Amino acid sequence: MGTTPPFTVRLSSQHNKAGLSLRGYCSSAATARQLEQAITELVTTGLPFIWVDCRYLAFLSWQAQRVIFNAHQQAKLAGCTLYWCGFSPAVLAQLAETGLHLLLHVLPASSYQGPAALLQEAAPALTRPPHALRGNS
Repeated sequence: MGTTPPFTVRLSSQHNKAGLSLRGYCSSAATARQLEQAITELVTTGLPFIWVDCRYLAFLSWQAQRVIFNAHQQAKLAGCTLYWCGFSPAVLAQLAETGLHLLLHVLPASSYQGPAALLQEAAPALTRPPHALRGNS
Protein backbone atom coordinates (compact mmCIF):
# COMPACT_ATOMS: atom_id res chain seq x y z
CA MET A 1 0.00 0.00 0.00
CA GLY A 2 1.43 3.41 -1.00
CA THR A 3 1.66 6.40 1.24
CA THR A 4 -0.11 9.67 0.62
CA PRO A 5 2.23 12.55 -0.22
CA PRO A 6 2.22 15.22 2.47
CA PHE A 7 -0.10 18.18 2.42
CA THR A 8 1.72 21.48 2.58
CA VAL A 9 0.48 25.00 3.06
CA ARG A 10 2.76 27.95 2.45
CA LEU A 11 1.53 31.41 3.29
CA SER A 12 2.77 34.88 2.64
CA SER A 13 1.59 38.36 3.46
CA GLN A 14 3.76 41.09 2.02
CA HIS A 15 3.38 44.38 0.18
CA ASN A 16 -0.38 44.44 0.83
CA LYS A 17 -0.78 41.02 -0.79
CA ALA A 18 -1.78 37.87 1.04
CA GLY A 19 -1.68 34.38 -0.35
CA LEU A 20 -1.55 30.66 0.23
CA SER A 21 -0.07 27.85 -1.80
CA LEU A 22 -1.74 24.48 -1.28
CA ARG A 23 -0.01 21.28 -2.36
CA GLY A 24 -0.76 17.61 -2.09
CA TYR A 25 -3.63 15.82 -0.42
CA CYS A 26 -5.72 17.55 2.23
CA SER A 27 -7.19 14.22 3.24
CA SER A 28 -7.49 14.10 7.03
CA ALA A 29 -8.83 16.04 9.97
CA ALA A 30 -5.26 17.07 10.83
CA THR A 31 -4.54 18.49 7.37
CA ALA A 32 -7.91 20.24 7.36
CA ARG A 33 -6.97 21.93 10.66
CA GLN A 34 -3.64 22.96 9.09
CA LEU A 35 -5.57 24.57 6.22
CA GLU A 36 -7.98 26.26 8.63
CA GLN A 37 -5.17 27.76 10.71
CA ALA A 38 -3.41 29.18 7.65
CA ILE A 39 -6.56 30.77 6.23
CA THR A 40 -7.54 32.21 9.62
CA GLU A 41 -4.08 33.71 10.03
CA LEU A 42 -4.37 35.54 6.71
CA VAL A 43 -7.99 36.64 7.17
CA THR A 44 -7.02 38.34 10.43
CA THR A 45 -4.43 40.51 8.60
CA GLY A 46 -7.28 42.74 7.47
CA LEU A 47 -6.21 42.69 3.82
CA PRO A 48 -9.13 42.80 1.37
CA PHE A 49 -8.01 39.86 -0.80
CA ILE A 50 -6.40 36.48 -0.23
CA TRP A 51 -5.11 34.64 -3.27
CA VAL A 52 -4.93 30.85 -3.03
CA ASP A 53 -2.70 28.96 -5.47
CA CYS A 54 -4.34 25.54 -5.92
CA ARG A 55 -2.43 24.29 -8.98
CA TYR A 56 -0.77 21.47 -7.03
CA LEU A 57 -3.66 20.62 -4.72
CA ALA A 58 -4.62 17.03 -5.51
CA PHE A 59 -7.44 16.12 -3.11
CA LEU A 60 -9.85 17.71 -0.61
CA SER A 61 -11.56 15.58 2.03
CA TRP A 62 -15.01 16.46 3.29
CA GLN A 63 -13.32 18.01 6.34
CA ALA A 64 -11.21 20.24 4.10
CA GLN A 65 -14.27 21.26 2.11
CA ARG A 66 -16.03 22.19 5.34
CA VAL A 67 -12.98 24.30 6.30
CA ILE A 68 -13.13 26.05 2.92
CA PHE A 69 -16.85 26.77 3.35
CA ASN A 70 -16.30 28.14 6.86
CA ALA A 71 -13.30 30.18 5.69
CA HIS A 72 -15.39 31.69 2.91
CA GLN A 73 -17.98 32.78 5.49
CA GLN A 74 -15.31 34.05 7.91
CA ALA A 75 -13.59 36.05 5.17
CA LYS A 76 -16.87 37.53 3.97
CA LEU A 77 -17.71 38.71 7.50
CA ALA A 78 -14.23 40.26 7.76
CA GLY A 79 -14.66 42.14 4.46
CA CYS A 80 -12.16 39.89 2.69
CA THR A 81 -12.46 37.92 -0.54
CA LEU A 82 -10.75 34.57 -1.07
CA TYR A 83 -9.75 33.84 -4.67
CA TRP A 84 -9.10 30.15 -5.39
CA CYS A 85 -6.84 29.90 -8.44
CA GLY A 86 -5.94 26.92 -10.55
CA PHE A 87 -7.99 24.03 -9.16
CA SER A 88 -7.31 20.84 -11.11
CA PRO A 89 -10.26 19.23 -12.92
CA ALA A 90 -10.26 16.45 -10.30
CA VAL A 91 -10.55 18.88 -7.37
CA LEU A 92 -13.16 20.94 -9.22
CA ALA A 93 -15.16 17.74 -9.66
CA GLN A 94 -14.96 17.12 -5.90
CA LEU A 95 -16.23 20.66 -5.24
CA ALA A 96 -19.01 20.19 -7.81
CA GLU A 97 -20.22 17.06 -5.98
CA THR A 98 -21.03 19.22 -2.95
CA GLY A 99 -21.93 22.41 -4.84
CA LEU A 100 -19.15 24.30 -3.08
CA HIS A 101 -17.72 25.47 -6.41
CA LEU A 102 -20.82 27.65 -6.84
CA LEU A 103 -20.07 29.60 -3.67
CA LEU A 104 -16.34 30.17 -4.12
CA HIS A 105 -14.52 32.71 -6.25
CA VAL A 106 -12.83 30.17 -8.55
CA LEU A 107 -10.36 31.53 -11.09
CA PRO A 108 -7.85 30.03 -13.52
CA ALA A 109 -4.24 29.81 -12.35
CA SER A 110 -3.30 32.67 -14.68
CA SER A 111 -5.50 35.03 -12.64
CA TYR A 112 -3.45 34.61 -9.45
CA GLN A 113 -2.31 38.01 -8.12
CA GLY A 114 -0.97 37.05 -4.72
CA PRO A 115 2.64 37.06 -3.51
CA ALA A 116 4.87 35.86 -6.35
CA ALA A 117 7.19 34.06 -3.91
CA LEU A 118 4.50 31.40 -3.42
CA LEU A 119 4.69 30.45 -7.09
CA GLN A 120 8.46 30.10 -7.29
CA GLU A 121 8.90 26.72 -5.63
CA ALA A 122 9.23 23.74 -7.99
CA ALA A 123 6.12 21.65 -8.50
CA PRO A 124 5.94 18.49 -6.38
CA ALA A 125 5.64 15.05 -7.89
CA LEU A 126 2.21 13.77 -6.90
CA THR A 127 0.89 10.24 -6.96
CA ARG A 128 -2.67 9.31 -6.22
CA PRO A 129 -3.43 7.76 -2.83
CA PRO A 130 -5.69 4.69 -2.80
CA HIS A 131 -8.69 6.60 -1.40
CA ALA A 132 -8.51 9.16 -4.24
CA LEU A 133 -8.87 6.43 -6.86
CA ARG A 134 -12.47 5.71 -5.96
CA GLY A 135 -14.73 6.22 -8.96
CA ASN A 136 -11.91 7.23 -11.30
CA SER A 137 -10.58 5.00 -14.02
